[in-house]
Amino acid sequence: MFTLGLLGTGLFLTGCGKEEVKEKKLVIAFGIDEDLESKVVAKDKFLKDLENAVGMKVEWFEPSSDMALTESLKAKKNRTDVAYTGAMPYFMAATKSQIEPLVSFAKDGKLENWGKFSYFLTRPDTNINEFSEKDLINPKSPYTFAYTKQSSGSTYLWPVNDLITSGIIKDSNDFTIKFKPYETGSTTNTVRALLDKDADIGVISSNSYVKNRKFFTEDNHKIIYKSSVIPDNLWLVQESMPQDLKEKLQNFFLNYNDKFFMENFYGKKNGEQHIKVTKENFKIIGQVMKNLNLTEIKED
Repeated sequence: MFTLGLLGTGLFLTGCGKEEVKEKKLVIAFGIDEDLESKVVAKDKFLKDLENAVGMKVEWFEPSSDMALTESLKAKKNRTDVAYTGAMPYFMAATKSQIEPLVSFAKDGKLENWGKFSYFLTRPDTNINEFSEKDLINPKSPYTFAYTKQSSGSTYLWPVNDLITSGIIKDSNDFTIKFKPYETGSTTNTVRALLDKDADIGVISSNSYVKNRKFFTEDNHKIIYKSSVIPDNLWLVQESMPQDLKEKLQNFFLNYNDKFFMENFYGKKNGEQHIKVTKENFKIIGQVMKNLNLTEIKED
């Protein structure tokens, strides 16, 4: 099969070189590596429903990293048409490819309820009780600060931004001096590091906190800080996609609030529904990057 241009149109050839079947397909990238097992279970019915809604075959794949997702969005052959990813990977990919937000999700389907937060977690056996320089900074023996990866908005960029804007640290370089950074690679590893006492502070998103509640008890952790609001995950599309197809996709999502899908794919259990989002909703990321003096994010 030769893969051609926009919407991954596949052209099948016979041995004589004549065209036999021409098929349009929609290539979807799944760019979130957290809780992959539950999402894969939830996706099958969703993909069938999506195929019926747009009248096209849907091809699903999972990029190995944020960089691989960005490359797939720029590819000339078998290019990704639609992707589900985090706000930070979207923002960075948008500087290198022509993409735009399509939908996200929020409680009761209201934009004012949109977004997530960073939770700063510690253990009761530490002397860390509040979000202050007095409690967080230990000059003689800096606290180990666990986060998933530097490209994570909710576990690295927003927490460091809030430390800066609160005057607890001067800049991102100061973060590496005042703390012992510990990049864990996943939310599960961050939680384990904290509870196993390999880290003094662990930062995870409010979404991940809900999904990982089974690991927490009242006496094994405490939340000392909830960050400013962070843009949530989203579905994005190629800007060059035909407008009628964009509208079909958007209408599909806005009317697709299947409970099993919302709970298992997104981990949402509080009446969340899909909502429209635009580039304007993600501009705050640029300000956070400016605060951290960043022009780009290290991608895995």
